[in-house]
Amino acid sequence: MTTTSTPNGTPTLGHRPIALAAWSATEAILRHSQAALARIDVTQPQWWALNNVVRAEHGLTREELRAVAVPYGMGAEVIVHAADALVHRGWLGLGADGLLTLTEQGREGLATAKEHMDRVRAELLGDITEEEYATAVSVLQRVTDNLAPGRP
Repeated sequence: MTTTSTPNGTPTLGHRPIALAAWSATEAILRHSQAALARIDVTQPQWWALNNVVRAEHGLTREELRAVAVPYGMGAEVIVHAADALVHRGWLGLGADGLLTLTEQGREGLATAKEHMDRVRAELLGDITEEEYATAVSVLQRVTDNLAPGRP
């Protein structure tokens, strides 16, 4: 990557567009995290479903799960299909009340997936400090906020 300097001597990354940098980072992070999950036969939507169900005190219905914000432009149905696959796998139970809850097997699977995702985060951070990471996320959130509909 080409590094240049601004008039005050601050190095830049060749005036690389932020959208390109953000998109490249997103693709790399997704590719890496999806590969880590695939090694334990879990998809990213299944990871999301497990995390949302475990955070709910008494479980979630399919409708409640469908209402969860699903990132990366995936439709709301993707997380419900993932939950259905987890029911079939025995990681989620479906009660007569329609609530999806983690089974013991699901708790074990979630713990294994969490270990993998903790390693993914450590690999993602590498030599990046928590402060640098927080700054990067903050800047990207501010860019998003600046471009929100209805903003002048």
